[in-house]
Amino acid sequence: MATLKSLLQDRLGFISDDESNLEQGRIWVYAPSNNYTNFHTGICWVAPADGTAVIEIWGAGGSGAKMCCCGGGLPGNPGAYSRKTIDILAGCTVTGIVGFSCGNSDAICFRGCSEATCVTFQCAGTTGCMCAQGGRGGTSYCSTGTALYCCFGAGQFCTTKTANENCGIVCNYGPGAPNCCADAFGGDINLRGGYSRASFFGCRPTCPCCFYYHYATPPGYHSCDGGEVTVTNDADSGYALHSGSAGQFQFVGVLGLMGRQSREGMWGESICYNNTRSCGCYNFQGCNVYSPAGHPGGPPHPCPDVRDHAWRGGHGALRIKFIKDE
Repeated sequence: MATLKSLLQDRLGFISDDESNLEQGRIWVYAPSNNYTNFHTGICWVAPADGTAVIEIWGAGGSGAKMCCCGGGLPGNPGAYSRKTIDILAGCTVTGIVGFSCGNSDAICFRGCSEATCVTFQCAGTTGCMCAQGGRGGTSYCSTGTALYCCFGAGQFCTTKTANENCGIVCNYGPGAPNCCADAFGGDINLRGGYSRASFFGCRPTCPCCFYYHYATPPGYHSCDGGEVTVTNDADSGYALHSGSAGQFQFVGVLGLMGRQSREGMWGESICYNNTRSCGCYNFQGCNVYSPAGHPGGPPHPCPDVRDHAWRGGHGALRIKFIKDE
């Protein structure tokens, strides 16, 4: 019969053997992760010793846009990604600004493009810079009768027709969405942010239960080149009123599968004046940040004659891994 001592020794041996999976060095992460206040004067990292620094940056994710009656829209696009490895001396610095996502929740139809994350590194007379642009926000349309697929087609977004003239897939891309994909500059690796999509299989704007959302995720986060999460959504659920029931909960709830980790999960909240369900009727719904760094925010799902402020994208981020010279 196994004893407690022998069981603990087995477990400790396993942990010791598995530590080779950990990253080398020490890691610093800078991410605002709140609603209104960014780093006041930017960030400044000072190298503690001679060594190698791996600098990674993500632009802020695009935000979904408010709509005031029937209709809906697209998720935002993710931020871009840049990575650079530099030899560094003690006292060298990395300074810069971490991008904020668009929090102007009262802007109807389109909030704009979220901010870039840009840093400068200075060492022994050498200066360089990196920048990862923020993602384009999602566009929303007001319609009480015309299919949303048709609205986006008329707006010159890229579309793919499915079963009939009024249903299909719409991309946050095309002549109607200029500057759709965030770019990155200055790194050894610079990757564009990509674009999100929506499948409008319900051919009326009042059929959100037949809408699928395809959220693009930023490169360098879950995988080298980014990815896509496809979710369905509810219409008036146990955790969200009809105005505010877009697929954001579902999107965040399954993000752990992108990295084979169960740490994401759906969050709980008591908002909208403590009725315990989220509600897009209130401005702060569109100001709160629920998406991880660089990830997009979801579109609106307004009730008839009731506004929905949609969801805000995740802010940008800076990650520095420092490996000291031996």
